[in-house]
Amino acid sequence: MINTENAFLSAFLYFKETDNQANIWSKTVCRSLLSQDFTKASYRLGQLLEPSTLFEVASVSKIPVESLSNLDYSLEGPIKDIKDKILNVSYFSPVEVLNVAYSLAAISRFELSSKILRNIEIKHLINEELIHYYYLSFFLKNRLTEEASCEEEFSNMKNIFENQTFSEVALLKVATQAIVWHIKEKSISSDLYKWYIKIGLDAVKVLGEGKTFPEKIALSAFHRAYAMVPAEEMLVEQTRNEMEKALYYAKSAVPSNDLEVCRKLNAIKTCYESELKERLYLSKEYEQAERAGSDLIDTDPNWSISYHEMADVYMHTEQFEKALTMFNKAQEIGLPRITYTHFMMGYCLNSLGRKQEALISFLKTLEVDSTNLSAGINGYNISKEIKHDSFEKFKRYLDQWETEGILGEEEKVYIK
Repeated sequence: MINTENAFLSAFLYFKETDNQANIWSKTVCRSLLSQDFTKASYRLGQLLEPSTLFEVASVSKIPVESLSNLDYSLEGPIKDIKDKILNVSYFSPVEVLNVAYSLAAISRFELSSKILRNIEIKHLINEELIHYYYLSFFLKNRLTEEASCEEEFSNMKNIFENQTFSEVALLKVATQAIVWHIKEKSISSDLYKWYIKIGLDAVKVLGEGKTFPEKIALSAFHRAYAMVPAEEMLVEQTRNEMEKALYYAKSAVPSNDLEVCRKLNAIKTCYESELKERLYLSKEYEQAERAGSDLIDTDPNWSISYHEMADVYMHTEQFEKALTMFNKAQEIGLPRITYTHFMMGYCLNSLGRKQEALISFLKTLEVDSTNLSAGINGYNISKEIKHDSFEKFKRYLDQWETEGILGEEEKVYIK
């Protein structure tokens, strides 16, 4: 077992909750598994991370990526039970197998989760179980492939919704994702997108203010997603109105257990993340964007991404010293997104004229991600400019990428 009490690594490697640098993600991951009845399709996913997280954890833990992916390392605690379920998957019901796939997705084992999911014969799933199946299928496709379209998954869920009666919470959960991913990447067709908007708005009318915890959280998530609709049209007032509703419902949700405490905090946190972007890019209220960043950090202070978000405010307003302070704090916390942390530290240091320090950060980036073209090209250009000893190191990276066909013509134009 890795000798660490870091909350992120403990959750990622073992599903074990610890207090050292605990954050909303680490608590949610552990508490979701702990509270899950594997005979019911009700797994509560927290924030799903990028596939690159696996490589970053491998770099920090010194466990090979393949071993991490397949749970082939020294296992202890709840993760051992998950591995046992995988080894004996043929003895479990389809719903239990579905929950195993969900648990793996929660800790970024997306390929293994997908493999487990493919073993399920969907003819043995009914109603809400099928919704959970296609919902996870969508997320796994989103994380594992470059295919933009998720039309099949959302169409299948639409057909199920049309032929069965579901709670408004279930409808809002899927409608929320349909709105987000249509606007972000046009992952579903316009007709399907409009259908989900309609059922989402109809569900909002039925729920009113919402009574239960799940209803409040579902309303918050839907309004946060629906705010993207007027935002896309640059409608400031309408966007703010939806965002206010999102935060209101998140704050008014009353948790009844430890997992719901995390789910409430996560709902509040995501509202602040979205508000920061809204204030920064839509209404251009930079002081309000900074305030939203402070609220975000206060809500999840041991999460590196909180500081990345605040750094975006300072980068946008060219306050590079303040941005660097945020990235330094993110570096202290560590995982996740350490590659981004190192690279952006290099970018800020270079912007501040601290070129030698910038080169160190770009080299650290490449230690974690040896194919990070931006770090390699920036490092090459700067080391060449100041005639630094690291020039040959960066040149070797570029030469290797050239040989491997990684360095394309569109990247080469940035090489000085």
